[in-house]
Amino acid sequence: MLRSICLAAALALGACASPEYHLLPAPAPAAQTGGATSLAVADISLPAYAEALEIAVLTETGAVTLEEQALWADTPRRALTRHLVGALQQRLRGQIGAEPWPGFDGPALRVEVVVDRMIGAPAGPLDFAGQYIITAPGSGRITASNRFAITVPPQGEGYDALLAAHALAIDALADRISASVTGRPSS
Repeated sequence: MLRSICLAAALALGACASPEYHLLPAPAPAAQTGGATSLAVADISLPAYAEALEIAVLTETGAVTLEEQALWADTPRRALTRHLVGALQQRLRGQIGAEPWPGFDGPALRVEVVVDRMIGAPAGPLDFAGQYIITAPGSGRITASNRFAITVPPQGEGYDALLAAHALAIDALADRISASVTGRPSS
């Protein structure tokens, strides 16, 4: 009897295992392609499932589930916004920063990203779609407004691979935004 109670207690403790926290990888190296500019990056707007600290995954049935034992190491909005800032810093010359913009002189341009879909599976592709809008804050004029749909193939298996796919999707978006800022075609 005592053995059964100990086994049940051990199983209960195992079910309460600590969750794993996963980091978004650093931006991939990229060549700077544009002239000097200053660009403020607004917080990325994410769908509700992508805002959760639990990593969202797409199941085989098409349902979105939140993995309680696999968590983002930072809030997804902050991690993805900071990754976009870093990726744009590698691609553009000048001052690139997340809002709020530091200092008295405002940025020449501001980019806002609204994500409609950002979902994948630990061993499957990641779908990333939405729209980015670049404005000139002084005049409020829209300089670019483009929809995007990016699919990143599987980067391996597991949650680290899924977050690597998230990072590559943001890198691809940075390519498109920097092309819009510089007036050059994106690769």
